[in-house]
Amino acid sequence: MAERRAATGGAAAPPAEALLAVQELARRYGPRLAVESLSFALAPGGIHGFVGANGGGKTTALRMLAGILRPDAGRGHVLGFDLLHRPAEIRKHVGYMAQRLSLYADLSVLENLRFRAEVYGLARPRAAAEAAAERFGLDAYARAPAGRLSGGWARRLQLAAALIHAPRLVLLDEPTAGLDAPSRQEVWRRIGGLAAEGVGVIVATHDLAEAERCTSAAFFCEGRILARGTPEEIARSAGAVAFLLAGAQGAALTLRIDEVPGVLASHPQGGSLRIVARPGSEERLRRLADAHGGRLTPVAVRLEDAALVFCARSAA
Repeated sequence: MAERRAATGGAAAPPAEALLAVQELARRYGPRLAVESLSFALAPGGIHGFVGANGGGKTTALRMLAGILRPDAGRGHVLGFDLLHRPAEIRKHVGYMAQRLSLYADLSVLENLRFRAEVYGLARPRAAAEAAAERFGLDAYARAPAGRLSGGWARRLQLAAALIHAPRLVLLDEPTAGLDAPSRQEVWRRIGGLAAEGVGVIVATHDLAEAERCTSAAFFCEGRILARGTPEEIARSAGAVAFLLAGAQGAALTLRIDEVPGVLASHPQGGSLRIVARPGSEERLRRLADAHGGRLTPVAVRLEDAALVFCARSAA
């Protein structure tokens, strides 16, 4: 399948309005390909998703853009700094939040924030720490050791630390991993607020439902980008169709449905069965549904459906 490529151009420097622009970035770990041919640009206010299964290359791509890992190939600029020659400057100016908690467990919430403010060279680190604690609702825990915070509050502290220097570009690796629904909503509320202020955000996530919140995305599989565009464009590019099968015997038909030529996947969705298939499969599915008292309804293809198609093609 032809990859959907971003229009980044071949200029040595990014467009004036872009926060970053990279071309053909690649990284290997020995013989293993981690990322191949990463090319895209991000404008202020954009929320770009690196989407795909764990181990697909999302974290490696994010760490290259953060100036932490040096690419083996490719070029680009991040916040006006050359990615290959000025990674230290990039690390000073981006807001990077790792998937693993990067907090000092024995230090208090306020001490963690003050330490991060000092690392970024802020003129008044204590004042910056107090302001960040207030902005993120951490006042009540200011003197509590970070190691005693619940998962949601620890992730909130980590996000506050990543944003304490008011970066124009924020890189978040699985920012909602392990969080409950209200905590995930809070993280995405803040991501939306950053974008509204003109901050560029890149979110690496394996959660395809959350990836649909992004304004654009790249779908990773085993280091390669199989599709890119808006979540809707990626879903359409899969070239698949989707259905819901409702009825008393729907769940019992799972094995027979999977044997229908053209069916790529099926799984429960509420009281129905969701089916992802190649175009041209509808008539066979409809006959099977009718024969067993079921009701087959076409539905829009989602990003999760597209992921099943892409991964199946990649494995073939």
